[in-house]
Order: sequence, then structure tokens, then C-alpha cells
Amino acid sequence: MNESLFAQSALLAQEAHGNTAVGLVVILVTAAGVATLFRRLKLQIIPGYIIAGALVALLASALRKYDIGLGEVENISQFATVLLMFTIGLQLELDSLRRSMISIFGLGIGATLACAAALWGCAMLFGLSAPVALAVGMAMSISSTAVLLRVLQERRELQQTHGRLCVGVSIAQDLLSIVMLGLLPAIAAWHASRSPGAGAAAGPDYGRAGLSVLVGLAGITLLLMIGRYALPAVLEFVADVGARGSSGKSGFGSKELVLVSSAAIALTAAVATSLLGFSPELGAFLAGLLLAFTPYRMQLAGQLEPLRDLLMAIFFTTVGLGIHMGDVSAYIGPILLGVIVLMAVKVAVTWLSVWAVGSSAPLAVITAVYLGNAGEFSLVLLAAAGQTSPAPILSGAPLGAMIAVVVLSLILSPFLFSWAHPLALRMQRVGPPPWTRKLTTVLKGESHGHTQGSEHAPLAARHVIIAGFGPVGRSLAARLDVQSVPYTVIELNPETVRRQRKLNRSILYGDVTNPEVLEAAGARIADAIVITIPDDEATLRAIATARMLAPTTFIACRTGFLSGAFRAYEAGADHAVVEEVVTADAMEKQIFEKLQSRRGPGLVPQPQAV
Repeated sequence: MNESLFAQSALLAQEAHGNTAVGLVVILVTAAGVATLFRRLKLQIIPGYIIAGALVALLASALRKYDIGLGEVENISQFATVLLMFTIGLQLELDSLRRSMISIFGLGIGATLACAAALWGCAMLFGLSAPVALAVGMAMSISSTAVLLRVLQERRELQQTHGRLCVGVSIAQDLLSIVMLGLLPAIAAWHASRSPGAGAAAGPDYGRAGLSVLVGLAGITLLLMIGRYALPAVLEFVADVGARGSSGKSGFGSKELVLVSSAAIALTAAVATSLLGFSPELGAFLAGLLLAFTPYRMQLAGQLEPLRDLLMAIFFTTVGLGIHMGDVSAYIGPILLGVIVLMAVKVAVTWLSVWAVGSSAPLAVITAVYLGNAGEFSLVLLAAAGQTSPAPILSGAPLGAMIAVVVLSLILSPFLFSWAHPLALRMQRVGPPPWTRKLTTVLKGESHGHTQGSEHAPLAARHVIIAGFGPVGRSLAARLDVQSVPYTVIELNPETVRRQRKLNRSILYGDVTNPEVLEAAGARIADAIVITIPDDEATLRAIATARMLAPTTFIACRTGFLSGAFRAYEAGADHAVVEEVVTADAMEKQIFEKLQSRRGPGLVPQPQAV
């Protein structure tokens, strides 16, 4: 009987695994097809993922008698969401905004709180109670960081004034969402006290709810303090071990150790915040944010970029899965009106906030339109609001309707982005308010000049990139120092990076084949990229990546053999130094110089008279 029970359990496990695989295949195939169609039509891919999820939900509803494993896929989605929040936190460049941090963060927090207050009032006009409307207003006030970064990167506007301002406000919003998550238990207690039938005896204990929130926030603060000082040391140790490898020689190790260790840190932080009563997504986001302060940020971001794209596809597709047409159809009028009100209020309030602090009207318009949607943290906040105790703040059809509003704002916002710049041109006649100085002056001042020793510092307008800081790279750097030519070094040896940072030299930790690292080094605006690493295959990959980022930049490299030079030219190099040729020339010259110095008869052939 035990054997029969074991066989049945094994069969059930195999069936569940098969259903999960089928569900994941259906989701990815549908997402790939719809995203391809959207790209063909030159539309943003993220709305395509959401629509793909809605199509899969309709398919599952039509095939109810077949179990395609969508329920099991939700577990995969939760894991993908955690890692996606980690990569979003890793992408935030706090150091690049540090000179104008106070002004930009003040603007971001003020604009977000103003949006939350306005949306709180609008939600109450839709018939929601005050605590429920407050939770909805807070959730809807957070814009999509993923969509914003994708659009700015595709339009190459990340380093422009409005791009930097949008990113700064988005960072402030993401950090403010941490406080909002901490307030949800207190809002849940307020909501429970206003529920029908809630008597005096059943009234919530506000003191206990407030204490639990304070304990949770204190725990998160402790995690941040520990992580801020412990994580750099941990990654430094891992990078040193990985750089030495099994041979014990520095520079010939494994780059995957830092990646695996960072993923372990993200999941550990997710578990820790769950134990504190917050969402695991919050912990993963904070872990990524802390790692963004380390020298390994750009290398990690490049290694995680393919995974981030896959996670984003899974996340937004499963968001589409949560759209139940039965629930949506019952609220179709309020949902459409809610989307219009949401985007109109956010654009208007954000424009007024940015303009009021001294920005130009065109810059305020672009910023407001780019931040006029709800985002992935909105979904996280709504999901957390549906799981609060003693009673969920939102549940059932109203929760589904709010998710539909977020999804529709994400679908519609990319279409509005193309109107931002033409609309900004029409606003040129509107000057900044007379009582403030321009915020654009602060931002533009931040974008000039080069601060040595920081991988986040704005790069000089023209400079040289040196990939590899061995004997060849050091010799080239010394020559550039003599001629006062600015340069940035890319090096994968953590000990070399630490030593050169102490010397106030501009140096990045990372692999030169990593496009994120080259982008951070300023490959698009560099005068020259010189690849000095003693690895022909890695050199070829680096040349191809650099040429893709900078079609007109001069690229030089070293290669071991003459055949490697031909391959380098085919990959896009402008000049290749062949080590065997250079060695032959140097050896010939040095040998004859030594022979001449001996002045022995017959040792040196005499030059023939012409």
C-alpha cells in the first residue's frame, strides 16, 4: 500500500510539474508573439506583455476543463517580481544626482505627496471610504520606473536634463513607496474601525498597529545600516576570490561569483522583510539599492540585463493574467473614467510641482507626461493592501478594478510619450515662475565636468576609455596624464580598482564586453576606446559591443597573432597592435643594439654603401 501511495504521489507531482511547464510555455509563447507584433508596429513592448497576459487569461477561461497550470505559474511570477524589483533598485543612480539630491528629492517627494492627496480626494468622489481611498491614492501616485527607464534608454534621453529629472523623481517615488508600505497596517486598522458592524469592543488597537509599524520600520532601518557597510565588504571578498580563480593568479577567475552572491543577497533581503511584515519585493528592491552604491553596480547590471528583460516579460504578462473580464466588465465605466482622471491629475499636479520650483514650462511638461502613469510599485502596494490584517483594505472586484486602471495607464502612457515634445514646444512662451531660480541650471551644472574616482560622475565631453590596466594600460594612462587627456579605465581586478581609486583615478569595475559598463564609461561620446586586455576572444566581443554603442569612435586593440588582427578589423576595430610583430621588431632592435655595444669584430654586419 505504501508503494501504491508513493506511486500516486509521484504521479501527482509529475502532473503538477507538467501543468506548470505547460502554463509557462503558454505565457512565454503568447508574450513573445504579441511583443513581436508590437515591435513590428513600433509600439512599446511592455503594454504588449500585459495584453498577452489578458489573452492567456481569456484562453484559460475558455478551456476550463483543461488545467494548463496558470495557478502554479503565479509562484514563478512572485519569484520573478522579487528579482525584477532587485534589478530596478540596482539601476537607480543616486550618486549621479548627489549634488542636486536635496532639490530633486524634495521635488519628487512633494510632487508624489501632492498627487497622492489629489488622487485620495478623487477616489472618495468615486464612492470609496476614506481609508480605502487613501490606500488607492498612495498606490496610484507611484509611476512606473521600468517603463520610464526603457523609454529613456530607447530614446537616448537618459542623460538629458528631463531624463535626469525624471529619474530623480522616480527614485524619490520608489523610496517613498517604502514608507507607504509601512503605513498600510495602520490604514487597515482605520478601515476595520469604519467597517459595518465594527463595535466598540471590536475596535482596532491603534497603539498596537502603530507599534508594529514602528518595529517593522526599525527593522528595515537596521537592515539598511548593516547592508550599507556589510555588503561592500562581502562583495569585495567575493570579487577577490573570484578574480584569483582556481589558478590563484589575479585576473583569471570567475565573474559569476559576484552575480550569484548578489542574487543570494536579494533573496535573503526579501525573506528578511517578509519576516518583518512587509512584502518580499521591498526587501529585494532595498538590496538592489544598496548594491547600487558599490563599485560592482555596472557589472551586475550588465550581467542581469538579459534576465531583467525576461523577468519583466513574466511580470507584466502575469499582471495581465490578473485582469478578469467578468470583474472588469462590471466596472468598465468607472475604470475608463478612473484612467482618465488618474493620468490627467498626475500630469497636471506633476507639471505644476515641477514648474513651481523654477523649472521651465517645456521641461515640466515632458517630465509630467513621462511620469503620468501608475507603475509596478502601484501593483505591489495594491497587492499588499489586499493582504492586510485584521481585514484587507481592498479585495474582490474593487481590487481587480484598481489593477485594471493601473494596467490601462501602462498601456496608454507610451502613446502619450510621443506627444510630450511637441506639447513642450507649444509651452515655450510660458516662462518659469518669477519667485524661484531655474532648476534646469542646477541640473545642467551637474552634467558638466568630470569628478575623478566615481563611476557615477558625469564624464568629460571628450575622453579616452582604457580597457584593462595591466602594463600596456598603465603605460598608455601615463602618456595621457602627461598630455592632460581625460580618460576612464575599465578593470576587472578588484584590487587594482581599489588601489587606483585611492589614487583618485577614474576607474570602473567591470567587464569591457559588458554594454552597461561601456555605457557608464561614456563609450558613446569617447574620442577613442583602447582595449589592452590579453584575451583575443574577449577583445573581439568588446570591439563588437563598443562598435554597436559608438559607430564613429576610434577603437584600437592588442592581439596576439596576425590572424587575430584581421578578425579584429572585421569586428570593427580601426587599429590593431599585433604582439608577435611588435615582439619581432623589438627583439631585432634590442639584439643588434646589444651586439653593437660589444663591438666585437664580425659580430655586427656592416651596412653596405649605396
